[in-house]
Amino acid sequence: MKSPRELIIVACNDPPIDISKVNLVLDYQNNSPGRNLSLSLPPFVQNVYHLPHRILDLLELAAYIYAVDRYSPRGSRTDLEYHGWTRSFQIHCKVRDYKFWAQDHIKKAFVQALRFMSGDRSYDLIFYEGHATPPTSLFDRREFQLNPGKIPVAVLPFSGGLDSLAGALAILSKTDLKVCLVSHQAQPGSKKTQDSLATALSERFPRRVAHYRFSCHLKKIHASEETQRVRSFLFSSIAFAIATAYGQNTIQVYENGITSMNFPRRQDQINARASRTTHPQTMNLLSSFFSLVNDASFTILLPFLFKTKKDIFLEIRNGPHSDLIPSTVSCSSTYTYPRQATHCGVCLQCVDRRIAAFSAGADDYDHPGLYAKDIFSDPIDNPESITVALDYVRQAVRFYESSLDSFYATNLNDLADIIDYLPEKVDEWEKIQGIWDLIHQHGLNVHDALRRIRDKYDDPYKPLAKGSLLHLLSTREHLRPEIERLVASLKELLSTAVPEMFRVEKPRNENDLNRKIGALLRTHENGLYSEHPSVSFACSHAVPDHSEMAANLYIESKYVRKNTPPSKVTDGIASDLTKYPSEIQILFVVYDPNHAIPNDNQFICDIQLKGRCTVLILR
Repeated sequence: MKSPRELIIVACNDPPIDISKVNLVLDYQNNSPGRNLSLSLPPFVQNVYHLPHRILDLLELAAYIYAVDRYSPRGSRTDLEYHGWTRSFQIHCKVRDYKFWAQDHIKKAFVQALRFMSGDRSYDLIFYEGHATPPTSLFDRREFQLNPGKIPVAVLPFSGGLDSLAGALAILSKTDLKVCLVSHQAQPGSKKTQDSLATALSERFPRRVAHYRFSCHLKKIHASEETQRVRSFLFSSIAFAIATAYGQNTIQVYENGITSMNFPRRQDQINARASRTTHPQTMNLLSSFFSLVNDASFTILLPFLFKTKKDIFLEIRNGPHSDLIPSTVSCSSTYTYPRQATHCGVCLQCVDRRIAAFSAGADDYDHPGLYAKDIFSDPIDNPESITVALDYVRQAVRFYESSLDSFYATNLNDLADIIDYLPEKVDEWEKIQGIWDLIHQHGLNVHDALRRIRDKYDDPYKPLAKGSLLHLLSTREHLRPEIERLVASLKELLSTAVPEMFRVEKPRNENDLNRKIGALLRTHENGLYSEHPSVSFACSHAVPDHSEMAANLYIESKYVRKNTPPSKVTDGIASDLTKYPSEIQILFVVYDPNHAIPNDNQFICDIQLKGRCTVLILR
């Protein structure tokens, strides 16, 4: 694939374009030698006898976009210019209902939903007429459709996770409705989980459960991108297709509100990095788009939007089907765990599930044997996994300690993306109050859970396993000031990238060094500026090389060239400490490729003793 910063051109259903200019050709036809996508459209249609051409187009498009997302890497976190997370696509596709898909307002609604849920830069959808596929059976005709509107059903995406099981049980236990479970199946493990749970529900609620499976996965190669930001479009499209077959105008997506709203746990989660798969705005945009496809109003409901993960556990634990809890799978890294475990134990979903289980008193059901790694008693070896766990706790601390006003002030942008899309017809302040009640309760739940976990795992006669979550919490690592964590993360980034960046060719001068360090830093810190702000001092002005204003951090780069004495660098550092305001923390990045500084430790210690600064020497 091309660099994620370049336009990625994709061809689907053999469009009439110059293939030599295409980066990716997607093909799911069984008899094609270039088949690189598995798509079980015919058996899916056979289960409902017939689907209109427009719905068939939608299912193919959803599958292609899912495949495009997985085939197209977003880029590495260590890339010098880390803009890869926002990709640009031009997708050429033949369709059956060309007149519908070619309309500008249809494309606009389609792209608006895709861009928000994925965080990608652009989607250019170009449609062509002339696509057709043979009937899937003798019954694949309009007159053999299911009796629309005459069969009362509830349609819900069914992932096999805890939330979707709780939703299915809520409908089956509290209503007389038939439940249509709709599953996207992309891996053997998820298929096994979904099928076994659906079978268990069918046995407990005879003749009231139908399970519709839609297999869609890449063929021949492993995915280049595992974030799967647009999987919710595929999942929702499948559920929409089943709902229309039954003549229904709603589907119900069961996901707890903390996961759906997904407030960023750290700065680098904003934009595409923060998942928006069941975000209220995503669901609203998809509802509007599906209404156009349906030629009638269509709504996606979020019944669990104001419930925490603890609430979801309680929904199941307090009912007669609590024995199904261990059979659910919430892990986002299912392909990494050993055979005897169903969860990796260290991804965000696993951390959230384990802590919520303790909060709900359901840890006997959600036992350690389900997890490849027990984060409370085992060392967490991967630095990224450590960050995931600590960020989860840090966010819970912020939620727990926040007031309504402080939460509102610090989350204005994220709230703006949510409040206009909440289903409740109440005013803006009541919506914000409801969201704050939810996140504050989540913070309280995590606090109480960690106390229970400590009581269970922290034996005063035994040492805590070094590197386990309990050990990290005992050192109060999660309470380190944000500025310290920011400086530490920038040091790690610079220490890894800068030596490699200049391994072959050294910077021409200090300005060249600054430009390249600035480009690197800006790709990881959206709030970082270069040559800003201008600071008044003694009738003159000083300008830091780089600044992160929200964190009161300035970054100054110093280039110790071959004939530059270290004293010149220390003079420059002393001048910066004098000129810049006392509340500003300064990170001094000293690039010394020729080892002009004779004693790194003495150099660093003497400067850092002056306070409010950190020194990083790179070679």
